[in-house]
This record gives sequence, structure tokens and C-alpha cells, in this order.
Amino acid sequence: MSQPPSVKQPAIAIPPEPAIKFRPVSAWATVREVENLTDTISFVRFKIDGGVFDFQPGQFVSVMVDKDGKSVSRPYSIASPPEQKDHLELCIRKVPDGFMSNYLADLEPGAQVRMRGPLGRFVLLEPVANDIAFISTGTGIAPFISMLGHIYRQGSDVDPARRFWLFQGVRYVKEMVYIDYLEKLARDHQNFHLVYVISRPETPDWKGRIGHVQQFLRDEIKNPGGTHAYICGLRHMLEETKPMCEEMGFSLVRFEKWD
Repeated sequence: MSQPPSVKQPAIAIPPEPAIKFRPVSAWATVREVENLTDTISFVRFKIDGGVFDFQPGQFVSVMVDKDGKSVSRPYSIASPPEQKDHLELCIRKVPDGFMSNYLADLEPGAQVRMRGPLGRFVLLEPVANDIAFISTGTGIAPFISMLGHIYRQGSDVDPARRFWLFQGVRYVKEMVYIDYLEKLARDHQNFHLVYVISRPETPDWKGRIGHVQQFLRDEIKNPGGTHAYICGLRHMLEETKPMCEEMGFSLVRFEKWD
């Protein structure tokens, strides 16, 4: 018996890779302020010497300092949006015995380091024409703070019908970086949804979600078709979340290992 002809499913249109607009340059950067949020997390704000440092939201810089007569470099995502011309902000996690993270967190205003950037292709696809789920752990939130700041500074250039989620997972309540900014964003914009998840709450006062951030994707996004997923964080989270998003039917999944 002959088999009925198979029905060919329409292919999902995959958007092209975002164009990279700016060539990397090397510059000196002067520390304006160091804000130590916890004993392990710091915001370090720099003024780029010689003018404006242009970049796309999601890109990173390579910070270079001298150690024992050799140049040491480490990459850090830019947390500030490109429209923020007053300074460039990095979110630094101090790593035990990590030279660069401890060096940067201990800098005083006026200190200088060398930077090269912008670097990386993990940038926001523009124009923003789809709903977006940003999924991160730890300081992997940094590129998404830049992207969200950029999106909401565009105002009328972004369709108000578009919806945005930020799923952020951390170990402890004290590591909830940018929480005041994100809660204000959620109050001011009905199309922004914040999902903060704590894996090891150190206080009984925490009444929110407990577990791992990827566990809550299905609860929050029922129909992900047409939604883009951006993932940034630890390797094990990426290895679980990327195939989950693909299986759920997100129309685009972009990711970067960080933290």
C-alpha cells in the first residue's frame, strides 16, 4: 500500500546574525567610581580617555593590566547601555585567587587601566521586532542590563506590543544585583516582566522563587513561538537552557557563556 505524501512543515525563518557596527580600538580608561555591593560583587565605572566609547548592547571589553612585567587581559561584559555617555560600567565578580577581578574591585578613583573594545557578537538583534526572554545567572546579567537600557531608551522606536522578560538566577539574596533598577522597570513598563530566582536563600525573609532559573521558563512563557531567547551565564545553565528553549519552540536562541 502506498504511503500518503508527507506534509512539509514550513521552515522557521532564522534572522541573520546582527551586523557589528564598530571596530575595536585600544584606549586608556580612568576609574570614576567603585561600588562594592557585596564582598564578591562590585560595579566599576570608567571614563574612557579621549572621548566616547561606541559599542552595541551585549558587547564586552578586554581589560589589560601589567602583572610581573607581563600584560594580563580578561573580558568583561558592558552593563551600561550605549546611550550612557557619562561612563562605562562593568559588573565584576571577585574570584578567589583571581588576579584581575580582585585588582579591579580594589582600584581607587583616578586609577587607569587599558581597554580594548568593543568586542563580541552577542548583541541585540535590531530593529527589535519580537518578544524577548533574557535568561541569565550571576554577572551574566550584565549584557542584558545594557540591552534593556537600550530598548527602553529608544521609546517610540520599539513596538509597545512587544514583551520582554528577564529571568535572573543567583545563589543568595545579597547577590540580587540591579534589583532596584529592574523593579522600577517593571513598575514603569507593563510589557516588562521580572523573574528573580534564588537557589540558596540565606534568609527566611525571601518569599520569592527558589530553585534554578531555567525551571521557571515554562511557567512564565506559555507560547514561545515568535519569541527570541538570549542566554548568558554558567556552563551548566547554558547546557540545560539552550535545548529547553529549542524544544519549547522559541524562534531564535542566542547564547554566550559568561560568569
